[in-house]
Amino acid sequence: MTLRDFLKLTRRRVGTILACVLLGAAAACALLVLLPSHYTSHATAYVRVAVSKSASADSNAYFNASQLAAQKVKAFVPLFSSETVAQAVITQLGLPMTPDELAADVRASNAADSLTIEVAATGSSAEQSRQIADAVVNQAAVQVRRLEGASSPVQVVMMTPASLSQAEKSPSSPKYLAAGILAGLILGYGIAFTRQRFDTRLRTADDITERFTTPILAVLPQSKAIARTQAASEGDFYAGEALRKLRTNLRYANVDHQARVILITSPQQNDGKSSVAANLAKVIAMAGDDVVIIDADLRRPSVADTYGIRGPLGLLQVLVGSARVENVLRPSRIAGLSILPTFDTPPNPSELLGSGRMAELVKYLSRDRIVILDAPPVLPVTDAVVLAHLADAVVMVASAGRTRAEQLDHALGAIERGEGDVAGVVLNRAASSKLARLRYGDSEYGYASGPQSDYVRADRPTPSSDRSTATHGPDSEELSATRRMPAVSATDSEPDPHANDHAGSREPVHQTRPTSRRLKRAQPDELD
Repeated sequence: MTLRDFLKLTRRRVGTILACVLLGAAAACALLVLLPSHYTSHATAYVRVAVSKSASADSNAYFNASQLAAQKVKAFVPLFSSETVAQAVITQLGLPMTPDELAADVRASNAADSLTIEVAATGSSAEQSRQIADAVVNQAAVQVRRLEGASSPVQVVMMTPASLSQAEKSPSSPKYLAAGILAGLILGYGIAFTRQRFDTRLRTADDITERFTTPILAVLPQSKAIARTQAASEGDFYAGEALRKLRTNLRYANVDHQARVILITSPQQNDGKSSVAANLAKVIAMAGDDVVIIDADLRRPSVADTYGIRGPLGLLQVLVGSARVENVLRPSRIAGLSILPTFDTPPNPSELLGSGRMAELVKYLSRDRIVILDAPPVLPVTDAVVLAHLADAVVMVASAGRTRAEQLDHALGAIERGEGDVAGVVLNRAASSKLARLRYGDSEYGYASGPQSDYVRADRPTPSSDRSTATHGPDSEELSATRRMPAVSATDSEPDPHANDHAGSREPVHQTRPTSRRLKRAQPDELD
């Protein structure tokens, strides 16, 4: 894992990591409260050998004394933690414990090549631990005089009393908190790495480009303006700009053959494909093109509810031959946008959508309109695959944070096997808040600081007024003509000898592409 991958993991799983850190700190605090507190104090004893006045002038006497002290200090160390000394300390201080218990709380040690003995005594309070440490040194000195004899030159004296040093508290709050936070970090990153390893949900455009070769047409923010029920209303700036970007990318996806039939689908239900279809039809109509949106989801029709249309005539009646398409097409409040709704759910939707009548209907409507097919999701049913060959461009809608990489891969593969031309992927409901951009590192909507930015304040006509007045007034005709300018293509400079064949057969001209526009053959680390 590189540093970039580590930082990416930290951003995306910061909530999990912080939760584990707080859990570790809370566990450390709980241990500090539950465990009894102990205090340890240190006192230092010194072993010396007295030299008589008559021998003080002899240098060998001091040398012999130091050698004797060095030999004795090793033997005196066990005496400090003996039960005899412990009993004497208990008697002196009146402690409510046995000699064995006190001896277990006393430790004595001798540093190499020194004549000092370090005594560490543990007590229930700082003052008690100091008293025990000093009493152990004093009682050990008494026992040495008793064992060595009164005339022995070897003596144990207090060098540093415990009152000169600060008692150490155990358990230590800083150490426990540090250990708890460290354990929480390790646990948090372990859980984060595991979740990142097995979580294949697509949240950002980078997640798609790292795994797939299929281009991204647009990233639509999570906005109420893109909700299906708001398809006929004005949206916010960011949502509208993303939809216009989708319209532009579709228009120039294949300059040699501009898409006249666009199929909108998704891997699973509730990915927002009907919302995308309705809003795409809206922005294309507002650009000056005549658009018809067909509710090709015969299993769960929703376009009629979107635009508030009532039955009973719809696509099903046209396909069975009981109604003419001119009598079924419904106008909308958006000039240039017509709707072909569906009301009934037939028992054989796949057969109807794959019939010759459906192909003829799409061919007829696409002669002078842009046709948008709101198709069912790919994975649950086969209807979208059946319709794919009728479309010049298939747009796959993926829901951010919901659609998984394997679902998108299977959906794209099914469309390709159905001879559909996948123009690209639309990432829908992408989080656009500052916190989301910090977590996922996506700056798709970071170019404008707010609704009062220069982009929003730009002097441009409102969409509703453009289309509602397109057929009224002298200026509207000029505006409509300007907005109906076709996309730049190779046909502008050189006529296509097969143009009539295309119009009759509706077979799309495929541009040069890799053998698969789906999953990249990536290393395992790239899928984290």
